[in-house]
Amino acid sequence: MVIKMKKRNNCRVLGKSIPAWLVLTTLASAINTAYAADTVDLGTAGTQFDSGSTEASDPKTDPTAKGRAAAVAPTQTSLDATQPESIINKSFIEDTKSPVTDYTAAAAVAPGVSGGVSANGPGLGEAKNVLRGFQDGEYNVTYDGIPWGDTNGPTHHSTAYFPASVIGGVTVESGPGNASNMGQATFGGSVNITSNPLTSTQAVSPYFAYGSWNTRLEGATYNSGTIGQLGDVRYSVDVQDMASDGARKNMGVGAQNYNLKLEKPLGSSTLFTIFLNHHDNFYYQNDNDKGMTVANTAIYGKDYGLGTDPTKANYYGYNLTHKNTNFHYARLQSELGGGWAIDSNAYYYDYHNNTGSSSANTGSSPTAGESSVYLTTAHVATLGMPGYIKTNEYNIFGNIFKATKKFDDNLMRVGVWVEQAYTHRSRTDFDLLTGAANYDQTAVPGVYTTYNNVQYEQNSSWFQYQPFAEFEWAATKSLTITPGIKYMNTLLNVQALVNQSSRVPQTLTEDFTKTLPFLTANYKINPQWSAYAQYAQGMLVPDISYYQSSGASNTNIAPQTSTNYQLGLVHKSDRIATSGDIYYIDFANKIAQDPTSSSSNPVYYNQGAVVYKGIEGQITYALLNGYSLYANGSINHATSKDTGLEIAKAPETTTTLGVLYKKGALFGSLMYQRTGTQYALDGQLYKMGPQSAADFNIGYVIKHPGMGAKSLRVQLGVYNIFNNQDYLSVKPANSNGTTSASDLFQYQPERSFMTSAKLDF
Repeated sequence: MVIKMKKRNNCRVLGKSIPAWLVLTTLASAINTAYAADTVDLGTAGTQFDSGSTEASDPKTDPTAKGRAAAVAPTQTSLDATQPESIINKSFIEDTKSPVTDYTAAAAVAPGVSGGVSANGPGLGEAKNVLRGFQDGEYNVTYDGIPWGDTNGPTHHSTAYFPASVIGGVTVESGPGNASNMGQATFGGSVNITSNPLTSTQAVSPYFAYGSWNTRLEGATYNSGTIGQLGDVRYSVDVQDMASDGARKNMGVGAQNYNLKLEKPLGSSTLFTIFLNHHDNFYYQNDNDKGMTVANTAIYGKDYGLGTDPTKANYYGYNLTHKNTNFHYARLQSELGGGWAIDSNAYYYDYHNNTGSSSANTGSSPTAGESSVYLTTAHVATLGMPGYIKTNEYNIFGNIFKATKKFDDNLMRVGVWVEQAYTHRSRTDFDLLTGAANYDQTAVPGVYTTYNNVQYEQNSSWFQYQPFAEFEWAATKSLTITPGIKYMNTLLNVQALVNQSSRVPQTLTEDFTKTLPFLTANYKINPQWSAYAQYAQGMLVPDISYYQSSGASNTNIAPQTSTNYQLGLVHKSDRIATSGDIYYIDFANKIAQDPTSSSSNPVYYNQGAVVYKGIEGQITYALLNGYSLYANGSINHATSKDTGLEIAKAPETTTTLGVLYKKGALFGSLMYQRTGTQYALDGQLYKMGPQSAADFNIGYVIKHPGMGAKSLRVQLGVYNIFNNQDYLSVKPANSNGTTSASDLFQYQPERSFMTSAKLDF
């Protein structure tokens, strides 16, 4: 039989009560109804742009934008920037990306950024970004200024929370930002997602899409417009359903998303925002899937995924993951008078992953069938289908609070980010044919034999806070200097009956702290040119995996840190929007395994350092008659200080080229992206070739098509038009960098298309 996975209650908090500090900070914000006539720049707590109530995220509404080039630029940098950034607006995402895409594909267009491609098709499988060689988990991802991510390290599931319909824009910040940038991993930068802005007019917008691999999407968005009878309330509701067979055989996916955003003015100087997002998705994939060997690829094809024979471990029915997530916040922004303002954002998000999988790596062994399982603690072997049920669930509460004070042309910001997380993880072995326990685990001293079908049963939590202060000093009319300081503190707790990896009982508490200085400057050379400089430190809290060893008590590690030095230029005129930067990042306290410890009982320590350095640039040139040209590129180096050799998974170059057209009702684009060579292993071992793909989109907007509709937007997208199936990743079998017949590869999906239509009433 196929084991059915239990669906979890989305609102369960693992037996924990809501922290008192969260209730108090939320109440303190909610009871504040003071008003003032002065206009104060609230800024944001986690990014350099506001995610509040603006009508649109298009650069046309940005007071720092200059002319046609800024209006059509795929990526651009603000003239007020204090570090390298790439602002990607919703219009570009809609015009050039698949309607079922995710934030990683949008971020990948920025200079120095790679990844954002899933082997199962655009938006149909999890994808990761790499920023200048910093891997997912070494930089922040935020939504409306709120950092989010896994609790076993700040990594991210691109398909688990925010589909394209609820993304209003993406900004890539290549650096720690100012002191007010929040997150566990300011170490490598930030990918900042914003929600859709609300509109002042009422609208109903159903949308549909269909394309390759039987991919379909249907949904609708309702914008209430401003409702005067309810005190100028406005809100939007978005509901969507997506399903696809996937680019890889028998690896179907499905997802539903429900989203609500509401804004209510409280008097003339206070705005209250509620945001609710629920996402539910499933997919068929072996939990151990790392790719295919070359030999199996030749037999089964690059699109092999799972099989249909229930006597084999690669049967899709044995390999199913179901996830549901929630992401909610309540934000209060208020001007208090006398130049003072507050911004309080209380949030909650959760993640529930229930995975059923066969134990075999079905990619490396597509014909894997029945194997021996053990049905008693005496390890009596019998025929069966080894597999397991894996659970990963966490609940996170937090609040980002800041206060600002306006002093003529200067601005002070102070505040604090506080967060509490609770996590439960488990993996239990079963015979997938009968549902009987499979006592397959090796007996470990201190672990009862009755747990020998449990690979891990672990609870963990963290409490972290980050107070900060910064001061924007207008040294002259043209020069703004912003010094700042932030203190990071994270308290990590593990209570495991059977700890992950080591399988021993584990109880530990680790406390990590660091004070981080910041200094940025922006100089307006003239109305079209600005220059910026940044000195900033970042910190990356060690994740829980370093303490999943029976030698965890001997692990004594400090957080990894980065010191960033960056210089850049920005230019915006009617025809040109361009920027460029150079950077040097000193990464210290790199964590590595002590070579004197064993792989089964590792001990970790701080080893050496890495230097990241490079140059980046982006330019949009607006031609006549609606055409524009776009290009960006980066040259990056990430080398070990000890050896001088390149580290793993850090592309040497990134390149994007594009031709865009938008005039009247017609729009279109041809975009080409290339990621340069990189190494699969540290020390310049196992060199990987470049990856590239080109996408083409064309669309038309029909005004007043009938049936009372105001407009009909139709679009055709063709992705990977040259059908280039470079490999996306490789898992080498040998640690010395030599190739092996057992090396595993994953490949770019083949050429695909999507058609879409959207009506506005």
